[in-house]
Order: sequence, then C-alpha cells, then structure tokens
Amino acid sequence: MHLGEQLSRLGYEVSASASSGEEAVRLAEKLNPNLVVMDVRLDGFMDGVEASRQIHERVGAPVVYLTAYPDVFLRAPARMQKPGICIAKPFSAPALAGVIEIALRG
Repeated sequence: MHLGEQLSRLGYEVSASASSGEEAVRLAEKLNPNLVVMDVRLDGFMDGVEASRQIHERVGAPVVYLTAYPDVFLRAPARMQKPGICIAKPFSAPALAGVIEIALRG
C-alpha cells in the first residue's frame, strides 16, 4: 500500500509527498508540517537524513524515518540536528501509528 494511503487510513492528513530531498525541503518550507515521515533513500542528490535535518532546522518538524536499510540509519545520527525515530520496512500500520504518536509527543 502507498504510504500516503496508509497514513490517511490511520487518520493523518497528508499535505504533500516528495520523491527527492530537495523537493521535500521546498514543500516543508511552504507547508510548515507538524511531522515529516521521510524515507532515508530518496531520488536526487540529498538523502532523507539530510533533507530531514534541513527541514527540522527550518520549520522544527519532528521526523519519523522509514528505511529498508537500518544499518544506514545507525550511521546517520551524526548528521542529524535532533535524532528522529526510525521504523524499518516492512512495517505494520499499528507500528507506524505508534512511532508517529511518539514523534508528535516529542
């Protein structure tokens, strides 16, 4: 199932979706989201960790990272301004909802 559909079914409003880190940063600056759900691997030159760092720096949104490569995430905290929460793919809808609620409570 597409992530946006999964988030909508969980009751969250999805304001935008981006395929590259650069696009994600632009959209976040425009939309000022309450939360960012970010895949670690993205198209473009900027990965999800760097995009999330810039988004958090610019709009302060907490981040939930999605990754099929948990080892990459383990090396990423050195690049993060504020650590986020990571969930490994594949994940269940209840697990995703749980990490989102933790991130929102910060």
